[in-house]
Order: sequence, then structure tokens, then C-alpha cells
Amino acid sequence: MDKEIVVFDIRTTDLEGYQNEISEFAALRIRNGLIHESCHYLLRPNQGISRKVMSSSGIHEDELTGLSSLIECQLMIIDFFDDAVVVGHDVSRNLSILEKELQVQLPHPRWDTLELARVFFPTMHHYQLSYLAEKLAFPLNEVADGYPTEKNGWIAWKVLETCWKKGLEFDLSFYDQTKSILEGWSGRGFFEELHREITRRFPNRPIRTDLVLAPSSEGLFVSEHTQTANFPESIDWVVKSFSPGGILEQYLPGYESRTGQINMAKLIAKGLTSSQHVVVEAGTGTGKSFAYLIPCLWSAKKSGQKVVVATHTIPLQEQLLKKDIPVLEAVLPFQFRASVLKGKGNYCCLKKWQGCLTNPRELARDQRLAVLSVLVWLRETLAGDIQELSKVPGLMELWPSLNADVESCIPGRCSKSGLCFWLRARKKAEEADVLIVNHSLLFSDLKTDYNVLPEYYKLVIDEAHQIYQTALQHLGSEVSLEQVTRVIEALYRQTGASFYTTIKQRIGSMAQIVPAVSWEIFSTRLEGIPELCSSILVQTNELFELLSMIIGTERTFRLIASHTTKPWWQALAIQIENLSGRLKALVTALESLVSILSGEEADEIEALRYTLASHQRELKELLVILTLVINISDPKQVTWLETNSRLYLKTSPIEVSDILEDKFFSRLDAVILTSATLSISNSFEHFLKDIGLPKTTITAQVDSPFDYERQMRFFVVKKDINRQNSEEQKALGLSEFIVDVAERMEGRTLVLFTAHKLLRQTYSSMHSDLTRKGIRTLAQGIHGERSTLLEAFKQNPKSVLLGANSFWEGIDIPGDALSCVIVVKLPFWPPSLPLIEARSEFLESQGRDPFRELLLPEAVIRFKQGFGRLIRSKVDRGVVILLDDRVIEKYYGRYFLSSLPVRTHIRGDNSLVLNKIEEWNKGGLSEELF
Repeated sequence: MDKEIVVFDIRTTDLEGYQNEISEFAALRIRNGLIHESCHYLLRPNQGISRKVMSSSGIHEDELTGLSSLIECQLMIIDFFDDAVVVGHDVSRNLSILEKELQVQLPHPRWDTLELARVFFPTMHHYQLSYLAEKLAFPLNEVADGYPTEKNGWIAWKVLETCWKKGLEFDLSFYDQTKSILEGWSGRGFFEELHREITRRFPNRPIRTDLVLAPSSEGLFVSEHTQTANFPESIDWVVKSFSPGGILEQYLPGYESRTGQINMAKLIAKGLTSSQHVVVEAGTGTGKSFAYLIPCLWSAKKSGQKVVVATHTIPLQEQLLKKDIPVLEAVLPFQFRASVLKGKGNYCCLKKWQGCLTNPRELARDQRLAVLSVLVWLRETLAGDIQELSKVPGLMELWPSLNADVESCIPGRCSKSGLCFWLRARKKAEEADVLIVNHSLLFSDLKTDYNVLPEYYKLVIDEAHQIYQTALQHLGSEVSLEQVTRVIEALYRQTGASFYTTIKQRIGSMAQIVPAVSWEIFSTRLEGIPELCSSILVQTNELFELLSMIIGTERTFRLIASHTTKPWWQALAIQIENLSGRLKALVTALESLVSILSGEEADEIEALRYTLASHQRELKELLVILTLVINISDPKQVTWLETNSRLYLKTSPIEVSDILEDKFFSRLDAVILTSATLSISNSFEHFLKDIGLPKTTITAQVDSPFDYERQMRFFVVKKDINRQNSEEQKALGLSEFIVDVAERMEGRTLVLFTAHKLLRQTYSSMHSDLTRKGIRTLAQGIHGERSTLLEAFKQNPKSVLLGANSFWEGIDIPGDALSCVIVVKLPFWPPSLPLIEARSEFLESQGRDPFRELLLPEAVIRFKQGFGRLIRSKVDRGVVILLDDRVIEKYYGRYFLSSLPVRTHIRGDNSLVLNKIEEWNKGGLSEELF
């Protein structure tokens, strides 16, 4: 690289309530790939330096005297930048701060290592400098004694250097493809330098004109594996695998045989071989993944029948395939095939990708940078699965134009079928002994009469406590203005591509290829499409204007039979009737086009029929939803309005037990359901009834191997903050308590809320107090999505993380990073939620108690999930604090307490609990436990 480069970093004062000022500056000047000189300044801000900055920077108070101000160092800093490309992590932000304080404009070219790392390492998932240094294996010992800005500047230089080295390996077609994407981006010069360097050093490097993809390790069709001659036929082999001296203990360092895991594996193996349904609650640390994977693999190879494993979360899906399966491939005495299949929307469509590359100038800046990330990723991926990609800015907006979820797709007739990621995944799924899917795909298969997954008769459902809610979600329906608009504009839109405009352009060529079709009649009927589509969009807008008026300022509004007497009901019925009529007219118009094509077998005609059928299917689905919506007298169906970022009209069954029994349990030979939280007070009655299994179903509880009484303490705060009259008082009292706890725990605290409003109010009340104590506050809905917050928490455990619904489960932070979980309130669902209200009314109509049979069981399961976030390994240690004394004051509290893995708790007011936490931290606590 011929350019001279200056890599810099700054640190600001981070004073609450004041404008941040630069307190530290460091820079490196790079010449010919080597560090030529460096500079570092500790600076004297006008407002002083916070203790947090002093602590993290290693600055002592005696160093503050005699410091220069930034303005006094102005000329030296500007001179250091002279005639160089300026490089930094999030360089535009840092440069704007520097320019403002220096009162100058720095005209230098700038390269952002944050953006370059996102492009060249698209699967990194996180791009903090410390994370990049760890994952890219930088020798940090070279800057171990430096100040933070010196370290960050050095790491940023190493990131740039690593991107450069990787870029030198790319083919020249990569740089040809990037030219139109790079326009207007400051990093363009970096790519141009790379292109020049490759041309100079590697003049004979070929230019590829086709798609450049990672070479596949195997063809689409894989040769058959032969059965191992000494395949273990007896179920005893499964048990022995987990026993002392078994294959797991022999080949896995640190593996410990666990009685619970042995019992679970034996029970599952029996269920699979004897065609029985089994429900197993496996406590945290049981090792349930191996406990069902080994019996599944053994059963599949023994019987020749595929076993499907369904998880709720993608992280568990990824763990099974990338962590657990490779271990078992190495230790099991027989060969097997395991694969993951996801919905088509997860896979990149190469045909759509090529279309995206033809006109990238139409994309927003962030989306163009995301295109660069995808361009690199496609040279590396074998799966084409979006879950491999970091969710860089612009990617999620870009992905709908890239994914394989295309109704009109005919894989066998696609020019890219030989390379298709979806076909490759599908073929592997068909050949797999064990196929790993998620709950969503499982129900998609059910809704399409089993046309999504390969044939199977044995099923394992992990995270099974979620199966009822997932069934409700997927067996229900929803419609929004945006959804109808998307469906209709795919057929016709005034500007841009659509079915109508594409077919009009192709009719001439189609008439030459297939002259037997009455194209003149086809064209005449096609002309009716624009008017029908426009009328549907007008009617849909009118409908959703009325729905918006009905819901008003509420987040949800349930439609019930008594509403038929309301003044607006007749208008709503007319709007839905009119929209349904216009949708039917459009379906009829498409059917008339199909009829003209009947009898012709040409590939082009078959593809056109397929496209028309796809559009008809989407329109008919809208009609079904509208029919369900208007029928509000069905006691087993609930219809409601819901608004978040957009307004939805939703409908759902309120009971799914009959459907699950019919579609799963009576059809399949064996279904294994497992989770850490299925029972309530040692009873599976609620779970079995919910999902449609008889009381005679085989059930088992496998206790956790963790010593909860030794590893943790459970506190219940009496006279808790929930007794305060107003939300403001609750937030204030809660924030004061959290600050006190966090100070004693040195951060390392997760606070679980049931309401986002209280979460936000609490954050506002306490984050400045925690900042002054050097503790970071991370809040859901304020500082990013769940995965971002969790990574930030792991990177800096001296933090308090505030989370609501999605944080109650699926979070795994072993070790000291998480040592305290505060549960603000028992997690009862609000009884006014439309689905909860409707289910409650249905139970009441049968003479049943909705609190005991619905609200209480759901709350206990969620509470068990939240409680389980703390202890994730045998060495974990910490406290759980419940700020809801209903657990000891109300009769139903015993259901919560008896469902926990710990049998003792400490109850008292705030001050007592804080004192006990201090004793616990010191290794004490000899008090009487309740």
C-alpha cells in the first residue's frame, strides 16, 4: 500500500449532563505497511474527567495537573494528519468530534475500519475492536501497556491490514462488480488501491465472468453411506454410551456421567423404538441435547426412518449442527447424516442476487454496503443461510430482494438450480438421518398438508414449553395494509416491475414460442388487471382507515359479538364485504388467464401457469382471513386489532389441542417433547391438556445436576415496590434498589420486567447514577436488539441489563458475567390481552377456572424460565431477587415456589436483602432460610 495512513482514536469525558469533550488522543502514522511514528496526548477538558473514564483509562488524579488542552495541541495534531489517509473505527463520528473541538475542517480521505470489517468479515457478528482483536487473533501483548486509545488505534490498524491482506486474495471480477456499488462511499479509495495492487503484483490473475461462489465440498447428490458392520442393535448400547466408562467419557475430555442424562436417554430410546409419545422435563445442566441426539441417531440408523428434531430458537438449532453434531460424528461408532433445514426466506437466491447486482445505484447507502458484505460472503458460504451473516446496517432491508422465498420459483426450471442453496439444503434434508428444523417450519409443514418437510414419522420437540404459543401463532392469521399492498403490487403497480408489466413485455416473444395460445384474448383479459388491483388498494386503504379509527390509541382491541350493535360495525362489515368481492373478482380474472393456457405443455407456459397459481393462492389466503375475521360468533376463534409499527387485523383459534392431536400425535409413531420447564409443582397435567396428550402419556422429571442450595440464594423482598401507587413511584423505588444491588454486585445484573413502559421509566431514573459509579446500563428498546445487548453485556460485565419478554428465556451467560437476576414482578399475562381474554371466557363457559388453568400455569412456566437464567454451569454462583411478595402473601405463591429447583429462600425488606447480598459476596449467610 503506497498511501501514507494515520490511524487515530479518541476518548471523551463521558460526563452526564455535559457535552462530551476529548480527554485522550492517540494516532499512528503508517508508511509502507510499517508504523513510522506515533503520538499520544492526555488532555485537560474544561469540565473535568469522570471517574469512569479515569478508571478505564488508568489515569491517576496526579496526572491531571499540567495537562495541555486540545487547542494547545491543535497544530501538532493537524501536522500529524498532514497528507495522509485518515483511518479509524467509526471514523466519521470521531472525526466530527475532533473537528468541532479543533475548530477546523480536515479534508483528508478517510477509511472506516468498522465499515471495512463489516464488508471483508461478513460473518463476524460483532465489530467492537476488542471482539475483532480476539477473533482475528491479534498479538495484543504488543500493546499491553498502552493507554486505551493507543490500543484501539493499533487494533484499528491491524483490522485495516487484515482487510487489505484478505482483499489481495480476491479475483479481479470482485473489483469490477464493486465499482458501481462504491460510488459516493469514502471507502472507495481502499478498494481502488487494492485493485491497483492486485493488477501490479498479479497481472495474470484471471477475471471470472460467472457467479463466483465457494467451491462445494460435495455434489448435490451425495453417495450413500454404508451401514457399519458392527452397528449396535441393542438399546443397552444407548445407556452404556452415557454410563461411566462409556464412549462419551472415553472420548470427551471433562465429560461426567450423569444419572439424569442416562435416564432421559433411555426413556427417549424406548419411546422411539416402541412408538410411544414421551414428555421429559430436563433441568438445566442435564445435557439434554446429547440425551436425545444419540437415541435419535441410533434409532434412525437402526430403523432406516428419519427423525426430525424441532427447536424453537435459531441459536439452539445452530448449536446442535455446529457444536453437538460434530462431536458425535467423532465419537459414535457408526456414520450418519444430520442437516438443518430452514424456511426458504433464510436462503439467498442466486438469480435474485444477479438481478440485484445489475442496478445497485437504486439502493440506499447502507444497502449498498450490505451488498458488498454479501458479495464477500457468497465467496465463502456453503449454505447461503442469512443466519451466517452479521446483521449489518441495510441487510434486513435488502434481504427480501435476495431471499429464495419466491412463490413463482420453479427450482427444476431455474438457470441457477445446479447452484441453488435452497435445493442443496432440501436435498440434504431428504438424505439426512436426523433433520433439525425450527418450530416455525414444523407448523408450516402442517399448514401445507406436509409439503414442506421430507416424510417422517418420529419427532423430537425441544423447547417444548413454547409449542402451544407457536401453534397459536402459526394456526392463526393476520392481515395488514402493507401485506395486501405487497400482494396486489406484485400483480400490478404503476411504476416498477410487476406481473402485469413483465407479461406485457413478453407476450410478443411468447406468441412466437407458443403460437397455439390465443394471445390476443389473453392480452385483452390481462388489461382488466390494473383496474381491479387499483380498486382493491383503494378499498383496503378505506378499510384500514376505519380500523385505525376503531382501535384509537389502544395497542389492542378485541372484536366481540356485542360490537355488532355499534354504529361502526355495519360500516366494517360492508368494507370487508366489498374488499372480499373485489379480491374474488381478481381471482376470477386470473383463473380466466389460466384457462387460456390449458392444454399447452411448453416450459414457458408451465412457468406462467405456476406464477398465476401463486398469485391466486395469496389472494385466496386473504379471502380466508377476511371470512374468519367477520365471523366473531365462533367461541373457539378470537379476532382482534393490534398495532405496533403497523396495524394488524388478526384472528386465531383459542384451543389447539385437537389440532395437535390430529396433526401430530395421532399421525406420528413417536413424539418426544422436552424442555427445562414443563411441569408445575411436579405435575404435567396442564402441559398435557394444553397440547392434546392424554394423562397416561409417559412423563419424567430429570433433576438438574447443579447444587442450587450451595450455588445461589433466592431473596423475596417484602413490602415490594409493586405496592407503590403510581408508575413513577414504582420506577423511582425500583431504580434506587437496582442501583444499590448493582453497586454491591459490581454490575453483572439482569433485571427482568413484564412491562416495557416501566423498563423505560426505570432506565431514565437510574442510568445516570450507575454511570457515576462506573456501571454501564443496557436497556431493551433503547440500546439495540437482544443479541447486540447480550454481546455488549458479555464484553463488559460491569453492566446492568434491563430486559422484558424475550429476555426471560433463551439467554445463556455462564460464569461471573451474570451473578444477579432481579425479577420485578411475577410474569402474569395481562388478562385483557385479546387471546388471553378469549381463552379465559372459553374456559369459563365450560365451568373451568381460567386463573388456575391458564393465567397461573403460564406465569409459573415463565417464572421458571426467568429464574433459570442465573445458574448455567456447576461453577456459577449468584443471587435471584424477586420484588413481588405475592409469592409469599397469596395462596398461589406455593405453585411458584414449589416449581423451583431451590427449596429455600430468604424474605425481608430492602435493607435486609442488601445486607444478605453483602454477606453472600463475602461467602457468609448462616441465617435461617424459609
